[in-house]
Amino acid sequence: MNNHKLNLNQFPENYHLIAIHSDLDEFRLAFFLNKKLNIGLKRKNNDIYFAEQDANYSQYEYLDDTKYLKWIFFSNKSLVLEKNSEEDLSLFGLRNTALNEMNLLSQQKSVDYFLIIENIANKTYVDKVLKKISEISGVITSFISENRLENKENLIFS
Repeated sequence: MNNHKLNLNQFPENYHLIAIHSDLDEFRLAFFLNKKLNIGLKRKNNDIYFAEQDANYSQYEYLDDTKYLKWIFFSNKSLVLEKNSEEDLSLFGLRNTALNEMNLLSQQKSVDYFLIIENIANKTYVDKVLKKISEISGVITSFISENRLENKENLIFS
């Protein structure tokens, strides 16, 4: 009898993950990425919902049919409203609440956004993309190898 091995790894083999540090809002950064890289990132209807944190992370996607590339841009940070369990109300009848910042990739807390480029084997193309991103005002970029990510399964959302 033959044994069959089932591979549940849905993560693509040939991808590059770019970390972006920026104070820009995600829609503004997506606009500048589109303009600088000549791509067409569009916000997806469904955000990335991470149930463990009860947090939503915005995501944008673009499929390049000419180069057969898939671009995914998403936020690493989400503000979650946490209600205080105290029953007493404040002066104006509102419960005490606090905003907590959650991260999709917890070991990369300083990163604001990520850009994934799938189906790319050319490292020089990625270097050109990094250079163009660094030309956007208010952006600092860094390259992250998938080997350094402990919870890369959090990146499987499309």
